[in-house]
Amino acid sequence: MGWRRILLALVWVGVGVPLLAAAIVFQLHLDPALEAGVVLSVLAPPVGSAAAIAVMLGLQPRLALVASLALTLAAPLSMPAFATTLGVNMAVDMPHLAWRLALIIGSAAALAQAARHWRSRIRAILPDQTAAAGVAVVGLIIVGLATMSGIRTHWVTDRSAFTVFALAAIGVNLAAGGVGALLFAAWGARNAFTIGLVSGNRNVTLAWAAAGTTLPAATEAYVAACVLPVLALPLVVKGVIGARTRLVRTLGRHKLPVNPAAVAAPPKA
Repeated sequence: MGWRRILLALVWVGVGVPLLAAAIVFQLHLDPALEAGVVLSVLAPPVGSAAAIAVMLGLQPRLALVASLALTLAAPLSMPAFATTLGVNMAVDMPHLAWRLALIIGSAAALAQAARHWRSRIRAILPDQTAAAGVAVVGLIIVGLATMSGIRTHWVTDRSAFTVFALAAIGVNLAAGGVGALLFAAWGARNAFTIGLVSGNRNVTLAWAAAGTTLPAATEAYVAACVLPVLALPLVVKGVIGARTRLVRTLGRHKLPVNPAAVAAPPKA
């Protein structure tokens, strides 16, 4: 793709999506807690398993990995700065968060380098990208299980409000992903859908953990609801991509062949 396109994609995911979401949400005059939850959810970097999901969906895992890593490393600065600018009540211990993220990503990078060095010895365990993506799926399951207690608490406390939050979270996820895919459609379907994937699927657990106890109960409930589409929507995206591929193939098979003899010859001068 080239670094210029990658930087443009990062600017869209890291800056464009939060600003666009805030501009729309603030015009709707929603409940302040819900507004704060929506803005906070899109301030988070892309979900850490974006590259694995891209592998499973047949997209561009390297682009998803670059977006996820770059914006995660920038999160200790970008999230508090945007939260202050957009009026979200969020107190973050930036040095502590930066150290934890650097430790997480640094450890993963060291393990990846070791795996590349001794790839012949671990080929039976991780023969290809699909097998490696399974490790990330296990991580998603752990995240889901870890957040279920919080989700259940909000569900039991106010079921109708949490249902609204869950529907809003799914809508924001789909809208951000759809707009991202449409904006970058000229780059090809795989690149466009990958940008849509990282635009909508955010690491809301990072925002949740970073904010800690400073979030109002309703805002925390919305952020908790955002975990649901992150876990479920990749399957939906896979279905959409598969339907699109089948439609293109069907149209290609039913396209009438051009008969050269039926084409009128150009008039002579």
